[in-house]
Amino acid sequence: MSRIWEALKQAERQRTGADGRFEGTALPDGDRREEFRNSRQVLLLVYGSDADKQPFHEEALMIDANLNGCLIALESSVSRGQRLFLTNTMNQAEQECRVVHVGRRSRGKAHIGVAFLRPAPNFWR
Repeated sequence: MSRIWEALKQAERQRTGADGRFEGTALPDGDRREEFRNSRQVLLLVYGSDADKQPFHEEALMIDANLNGCLIALESSVSRGQRLFLTNTMNQAEQECRVVHVGRRSRGKAHIGVAFLRPAPNFWR
């Protein structure tokens, strides 16, 4: 890419991070998953079915996020590929997502990585 394009992208990342909502951390290879990060803890309502196909809803803390998904601490058992619904309690935004990572359990909760099924630029705002 041209230096001008890179300078514009850098300025946009700095401007977006100026209010503390998102911090630009683009990787050198242009990995868009890492372009915008939100490291504030946000309380989410998570709806879905557990590993036994029983419906559940749970309050969960978002640990880390970007525009394409997030990492949450979840008590309920879920499996990779499973669909969940998230509600951001701060702005009542809702988003359907898919489980892409299930981490080991610690203190009764597992770190679950989810990817949004469709773009959600305002979910974290």
